[in-house]
Amino acid sequence: MNLINDFCLADGILKGVQVLVVDNDRDSRDLYAFLLKDLSANVITAGSVKEALEILSWFTPNILVSEIRFSGESIYTLLNTLNVIKADNGNHIPIIVTSTSTTGTHDQIPDVEFEEYLLKPFDLDQIVSLIQNLVQKEVKENCSHDVLV
Repeated sequence: MNLINDFCLADGILKGVQVLVVDNDRDSRDLYAFLLKDLSANVITAGSVKEALEILSWFTPNILVSEIRFSGESIYTLLNTLNVIKADNGNHIPIIVTSTSTTGTHDQIPDVEFEEYLLKPFDLDQIVSLIQNLVQKEVKENCSHDVLV
């Protein structure tokens, strides 16, 4: 199914999903926010790792979509904060990392767990589908943990 072209079928498919988009490229950040908000997601954007860290102090996303390269900042700082959040309250936040470079980017973060890696430009349907699937997977896993406890 082509979600973007079949808008009437896709309307509201991300209702209630909290997304933090972190990208130093304003056009990409704005495009993702526009698309995801149009599908009823609650989207907060950040243009830097520092800004994302400030947002995480008051906003808990269901999923994080982040560029991997930041000038003068390390994505490790952001990812380490997500690990602390998980350790503190057990809340795993799935991560989709993106990049415009094919030269070793994926291999540059071997110690970090992330669910998906997307090379820009990518099909917008792909990111919507990934977000929807990752959030559904988290809900199922959280429900099964609750039943086991």
